[in-house]
Amino acid sequence: MEGLSISSIWKIFKWLPPFILRKIFTKERMGELVLIDVRPRHEYATVNLGEAASFDIWLQVINLSPFEIELDRAELKFLCGGTTQKTSTLKKRGLNSGQISLLHLSDSIPDGHATQIARNLDNHSSTIEIDIEFNCKLHNFPKSTGPLYGVLPRFVNQGMRKAHRDRTPHD
Repeated sequence: MEGLSISSIWKIFKWLPPFILRKIFTKERMGELVLIDVRPRHEYATVNLGEAASFDIWLQVINLSPFEIELDRAELKFLCGGTTQKTSTLKKRGLNSGQISLLHLSDSIPDGHATQIARNLDNHSSTIEIDIEFNCKLHNFPKSTGPLYGVLPRFVNQGMRKAHRDRTPHD
C-alpha cells in the first residue's frame, strides 16, 4: 500500500456506475470536497476608498473531488467597516480533479459606504461569505463558506476620503 495515492483511489470510484456514485458522492459530500478560502499569498483583499471607491477579493478554490467540476456562479458578501458590499459572477470556470484555481471578484463601493469605512478603519472587523454553485456530471451542487473571519484588507486612498469629508461647503 506504500505506492497508493489518493488519485489512484479516486480512479477506482470513477469506474462505478453513476447511480452508485450519486449515492456515495451526494451534493453535500461534493460540497465538502471543494475548499474555498482567501488566497494564501500576496494581497487577498483590497479596499480603494478614493473618489471611485471599489473592492477586490481574490479567492482560492480547490477541487478535492474525483470529478471535473464547473464553477457556475458565485455570490460574495464582504462586511467591512460596518457596511456590507455584495458582488457576483456568472463566469463559468472548469476545475479538474485536484486543481487549484484563483477567483477574482470586485465591485464598486457606494460613496456613503466608502465614507463610513474610512471613518471605521481603526475598528474594522472584516468578513467574507461566499455562496457558489457548481456543475458536475453527477449532479449540480452548492457550496457556502459561512463567514470567513479575520479578513485584513489593504486600504488605499483612505486619506483622500478623509480630506474630502473634512472640506467645508465654502471651500
